[in-house]
Amino acid sequence: MADPEYSIPFKIRFAGKDADDHRVEAYEGGRSILGMTRAIQIVTQSYLNQVAVSRATALHDGEIYLAGVKPGSLLFDFDLNILKRSIGVPKDRDTFFDFLSTILSRASGQKYAPKSAYVQRLDADKEDDLLDLTVEAVEDPLKEGHRAIGNSIGQISIDRPRNGTIMVFDPETKLYLQSSIVDEDWGHISGHVTRFNAITGNGRAYITSLQKIIPFRLDEGFPAGKRGHITWSLHGSNINTAKKLTFDAKRISSQSGAVKRLTILDCDQ
Repeated sequence: MADPEYSIPFKIRFAGKDADDHRVEAYEGGRSILGMTRAIQIVTQSYLNQVAVSRATALHDGEIYLAGVKPGSLLFDFDLNILKRSIGVPKDRDTFFDFLSTILSRASGQKYAPKSAYVQRLDADKEDDLLDLTVEAVEDPLKEGHRAIGNSIGQISIDRPRNGTIMVFDPETKLYLQSSIVDEDWGHISGHVTRFNAITGNGRAYITSLQKIIPFRLDEGFPAGKRGHITWSLHGSNINTAKKLTFDAKRISSQSGAVKRLTILDCDQ
């Protein structure tokens, strides 16, 4: 075990159903703990190195230890040891948990506004898509983390020592994560671009019919000559002038009907 730069303790709590008797069905409970741990490892890697990855094994600059199981519904203690971090990443537990809450809330369809200056800057950056890419990367392990909900347990929470519960996952978040339903056909949808990374082709757009900002990814068939429309719309958003586009897009939605993201094939002014 390497000497950590600092440690971040947290707890995962199972509550309801079998968990109220301090137990959980072994297979589903084990898969849920594994899924939650994978999701937290992916978020930690993204936080420390400012790069979104989808493999939990890519966590090289931190270590997560399961310290023990305690009563209180069914409570698991964890220690996250931070070994190294990129320049500019705060050595601050509050900021880490703000980053974690932002990612896991958005991945599970919950509303959450970043509170720390660092995460607020990431969220406001017109070109940086770290948050959106990390949200996409944690969806599968977080879905696995929900496996026991509704079966052997009622809900899962993440707790901080002396701070209490910071996140709750329940049957509603499980429904949101359950599947990603992709439109069969390309459809027209209007809005304006609020963020765009020209290298990755990822961005965000305010969609008029939904009255909300939705992450998007340009399809590999998107015309290279139309990328100028995307940057024109983004510039219009920045200076509050003409910015509206009509997109040829497919919606990716949850089982409950919430639109998670868009794939954009084409656009016109």
